[in-house]
Amino acid sequence: MNTFSVLEPNKSAAAGAILLLVPCSFIGLSVLKQDVPGLSLLGSPIILLGTLLAAVALNSLSITSINLKTDTPSVVTVSMALRLWNLTVICVAGLLLAILIGYAFLENFQLRPNS
Repeated sequence: MNTFSVLEPNKSAAAGAILLLVPCSFIGLSVLKQDVPGLSLLGSPIILLGTLLAAVALNSLSITSINLKTDTPSVVTVSMALRLWNLTVICVAGLLLAILIGYAFLENFQLRPNS
């Protein structure tokens, strides 16, 4: 039986939390209407979505393990560990993604008069 676990949970939770600082700072500065010189760089969709995706990927890989049994027939088992900090980072990333998608819809889609 071979067991594959990709990343250490504590290190990936810390890295994911650091990655979440970018979208948190963008949302916080946007809500407070602060014009910070680096906000245009942080406001790039590639940066925002990339950090969210990286945080989710790091934490998903760290709580997921794959077991491969090479008996006849071969069996692959995928299991997920319930680690609080990793699941917290994944949930916060999902919440930030929902906030950013809501912001994009409210900013770009407006009611038109006479429609």
